[in-house]
Amino acid sequence: MFSEYVRKIRRTASTGAPPIEGIKEKYKQIFHESSVKFLVEEKVGMIVVFNELEERTTGELRPLMDLLALMAYLAKTYGHGKYKINLYHGMTFVATHNFKVEDESLPEHWREIVAKNKGRNHYK
Repeated sequence: MFSEYVRKIRRTASTGAPPIEGIKEKYKQIFHESSVKFLVEEKVGMIVVFNELEERTTGELRPLMDLLALMAYLAKTYGHGKYKINLYHGMTFVATHNFKVEDESLPEHWREIVAKNKGRNHYK
């Protein structure tokens, strides 16, 4: 998810696209400065809303870099649903990717988290 972002921020008008080594080096630097937001899709009438579930640093999520591990985490932690993972470098949006846990036998644990988050934000 970082590759296009790193390519853009390393590109200059005078030098053009950076060599792959430069991209890898910049990636190593910004990876530790980045964060990830997990969101879930919720249909509210005719509207699709994406509710935030959690935000973590990329370093905290290193064990979930493997797709199978990520999908197992989503299934166990949040249950059946459609998820969006947004990647940020500081305040800058980097990329998004969608995932779907299709096992309808899993409970939708994410609904409890969304309700709790909405209740907490309501009283601020």
